[in-house]
Amino acid sequence: MPKMRGAVSDKPLADAFCSIDDMAARLGLAAAVRDRAKEVFRKLEYAKVLPRGGKCRNRHALYAACLHVACRAVGTPRTFKELASVTGDSATAGIKDIGRLVKSIKIHLGEEDCGQPAGEITMGAVVQAGDYLRRFGSLVGIGDQEMNAALEAVRRLEKNLDVRRNPDSIAAAVIYMAVQRAGAGKSVREVSTATGVGQVTIREVCYKDLGPHAELLFG
Repeated sequence: MPKMRGAVSDKPLADAFCSIDDMAARLGLAAAVRDRAKEVFRKLEYAKVLPRGGKCRNRHALYAACLHVACRAVGTPRTFKELASVTGDSATAGIKDIGRLVKSIKIHLGEEDCGQPAGEITMGAVVQAGDYLRRFGSLVGIGDQEMNAALEAVRRLEKNLDVRRNPDSIAAAVIYMAVQRAGAGKSVREVSTATGVGQVTIREVCYKDLGPHAELLFG
């Protein structure tokens, strides 16, 4: 029987799903994220909109991009650097590829019918600094007092201020400010290494964006 037009071979799909499962397991992601990432990949594959050949040199970057979209949709975001760590590529190249592919996925999912409501992929979930805070705090190794201060600072920030920075950058900066105010002795380098947010970015957010409002956030 001739193959139906638009049909997708089961083997490439199965291989992709195995890779997504493996990458998700290495990142400690929940089953809900894995399932959502597979659904993202499946819809792109069936719609025949996935980048081919030279436009997607690293298939693992594509799987990581699907995981990034899924993490945001489920409400457990991960940074590009975290996802790049399981692609087998260099950090810089992996981050660039994932970022480019995430943009492509968002464009196509915005244009394509995502199917029935039960399986709908929501791209518009709002990711805030608080979504990163507890995980970053655990990675940095801060105490309960500093964690509570950081959580309260982010709550006040999101209520009273409009800081145009990526939420992961804000979360890392707030944690750094919290540990400095508590005298916990964590350096900006340590916070950067643990969170994947650059040292320069953390300093800029701390001193330019959040510093003038330190009393509001931590007072």
